[in-house]
Amino acid sequence: MELNNCSRLLELPSSIRSATNLQVLHISGSSSLVKLPSSIGDLTNLSELNLSNCSSLVELPSSIGNLQKLWTLQMCGCSKLEVLPTNINLKSLYLLDLTNCSQLKTFPEISTNIKVLKLIGTAIKEVPLSIMLWLRLSEIQISYFESLSESPHVFDIITELHLVSEDIQEVPAWIKGMSGLQKLRLNECKNLVSLPQLSDSLYDIDADNCQSLERLDCSFNNPKICLKFSNCFKLNQEARDLIMHTSTSRYAILPCTQVPACFNHRATAGGSLTIKLNESPLPKSLRLKGCIMLVNINEETVDDHDSMFVKIDIIDKHNDLKVWRTLRDLFIGPLLTEHLYTFEVEAEDVTSTELIFEFTTKTYDNWKIGECGVYQILEAP
Repeated sequence: MELNNCSRLLELPSSIRSATNLQVLHISGSSSLVKLPSSIGDLTNLSELNLSNCSSLVELPSSIGNLQKLWTLQMCGCSKLEVLPTNINLKSLYLLDLTNCSQLKTFPEISTNIKVLKLIGTAIKEVPLSIMLWLRLSEIQISYFESLSESPHVFDIITELHLVSEDIQEVPAWIKGMSGLQKLRLNECKNLVSLPQLSDSLYDIDADNCQSLERLDCSFNNPKICLKFSNCFKLNQEARDLIMHTSTSRYAILPCTQVPACFNHRATAGGSLTIKLNESPLPKSLRLKGCIMLVNINEETVDDHDSMFVKIDIIDKHNDLKVWRTLRDLFIGPLLTEHLYTFEVEAEDVTSTELIFEFTTKTYDNWKIGECGVYQILEAP
């Protein structure tokens, strides 16, 4: 059930209090709601409670401890939330989302059974040792703070780490010890100059607007990795080469003004190109690195989306058959001009020495493919 026009909610409507079998309740966006009514505790069959963007909400009533069937509690964007109830244990709670609860300073110990805990954008500066008793916990998303190094007991379960700081000049070496880290976000780290070697568990590195970033003193060994270095214009050539040529199952983004020469098959417009194979006999399968650059057709139009699908077709010119093996559609984001998007594709059952590559944007009318390029990845003998 979703409550509309409830910005001045003081008490749950009688129709809800009497709905003892109610399982889902959304009160998101109630900007004037300061405290959730204690009668929320009467909804003992509730499994999902969404309070996202209740921007004036300061606290939850202790009666929420009655919700022993609660599965998910979403409070993303409750920017004035200061405390959570203590001395309760929601035994069924699986997901607790406190993203961007910027006033929350204490660790949310309201359940020992949580599996997914989202704490990005909070003011939490300490992770208690008691978290080691949360046996189901397998995923934590958290913002970087200096004293996090004093909490090695969570290094194996932190899966997403955000660094948002203009002051930070280097990524601490101890982050490499986070064996469970999957996503690293570096946002507006304007004084960051280099990246050290990071954990091989990472499959998503997103550096945005790191204006001083020049060097990547590392390698990326996870074949599932996605590399995003948007608006990092000072990257040196060695760093750019590393990003372009790292093997990925998804894609990489880096600043670029034109398709690099290493893509020996290039087209300057239209999203279509033909490559000629010189091998004899023809291999049964081919691995290729492709790239595209985007053009914004209408720069005055502000798009609501920041990602889109790019359709990839590989056509055997001899028999007009599609011969891709993997990656037919590429989902990319953010959408940027003067940036290169690279990815790997594989073709099989090739019978012609000529292959046609066609890249087409989907779901977006304001973007088209500008330049594109392809080179063959040669297997080691």
